[in-house]
Amino acid sequence: MMASGSKAVRINFPHPMPADIKAIRVAAGLSQSEAAFKVYRTARDWQQWEAGDRRMDPALWELFKLKIAMHNVR
Repeated sequence: MMASGSKAVRINFPHPMPADIKAIRVAAGLSQSEAAFKVYRTARDWQQWEAGDRRMDPALWELFKLKIAMHNVR
């Protein structure tokens, strides 16, 4: 709960660029379906992000990068 008179601070995180989404997926050696599965989305969602038809949520982008990093450590 916020104190009376306080204002909420909104932090805007940048959405990843379609070229970056594709580049990291390809570098990880994943298909669009495999990449989508890692962030609990459909292959169609991933296709739309890479095509620039929809913007990927920054939280999903961070999740994907974390999962790729964890995969590479093993």
